[in-house]
Amino acid sequence: MTVFFFLISSATSIKPERSILVIIYLIFFIIFSLNLFHVLLTEKTNYEKFVNIFIIITIINIVIIFAYNIYESNILTGNLEIFGVKKYKGLLNVFSIMALILFFFKKSKLFLIPLILIIPSLYLSNSNAPILGMLVGAFGFTVFKIIKKFNLNRFFFITFLVFFFTIIISLFIKELPKNFDQDSINNYNFKIPISVLDAHRQFIWGFSLSKFYEKPFLGYGPDTSNFIEDGQRVIGSELTGTMKFIPSHPHNFLIELILETGLFGTFSFIIFIIVLNYKILLKANTKEKGFLIFFNGYFWGASLVNFSFWQAWWQCSYFFLLSLIASKIIKFSIEQRNETF
Repeated sequence: MTVFFFLISSATSIKPERSILVIIYLIFFIIFSLNLFHVLLTEKTNYEKFVNIFIIITIINIVIIFAYNIYESNILTGNLEIFGVKKYKGLLNVFSIMALILFFFKKSKLFLIPLILIIPSLYLSNSNAPILGMLVGAFGFTVFKIIKKFNLNRFFFITFLVFFFTIIISLFIKELPKNFDQDSINNYNFKIPISVLDAHRQFIWGFSLSKFYEKPFLGYGPDTSNFIEDGQRVIGSELTGTMKFIPSHPHNFLIELILETGLFGTFSFIIFIIVLNYKILLKANTKEKGFLIFFNGYFWGASLVNFSFWQAWWQCSYFFLLSLIASKIIKFSIEQRNETF
């Protein structure tokens, strides 16, 4: 269903050739991840070798990023320049969650090293998306624990949370900028403190949502927000410098999907992700469920203030890590079943 609506949105896109391309590699990543999942379950040696390679690559990369951050921040010379290291800022989004889920695959005190090194790297690069991801992941994990501990009705409790956050988000959207002529921009009084959400994001989110209302069902086409009329007009506010309305994307995966694929594409994709993870949850024990919920909370939480959803390596990271987590869960489930018999 998701692919169907994405393809329809691509066919009606303002840039069909661009939209079709990103849908093709999204399909490729999903198929690749499914194949990887089956390969890892074929033989035990495949899984063990792959996990070991994953662990080694994760640790080595985090050490390299940490060393680079330390060198570039001039800590070694005594002239600290915080928030000046940007080169690996994007990669920290992925390696932060990789460092956190190492403990899911194996138990080792060695994994404390990348976990410890990731913290100063986030600080020195002023990388906020992973921190938001951790908070959302922790929130999801806490909700899971509360439901488990107090034996709450999952349907009603989750429905209540969805309803509650829908109201909060609606009130939040209501406070975003709505007029984008130069006078309105220059005289805009920020109702949401810019210490909570920077001025640039407030303008581009408000602008993106105003454009969504013009094409609410199928959107403008996947990966096309950069080409929407006025999408590259300079905002001109002293608080945003020369920032443009939508510098290739709205810096929020949910707003980006709504803007580009409309309500049909967005809701079908959310349902796809929920169903996919639910099938994995059915095979998981309590500990594994907690990890899976935290992983999804982190990834989609970080994506709320992150780069474009259509970044190939970002999509690939999600489906690759999910297939790796799923293979561990299913593998353990099969082994337990065999032991029972």
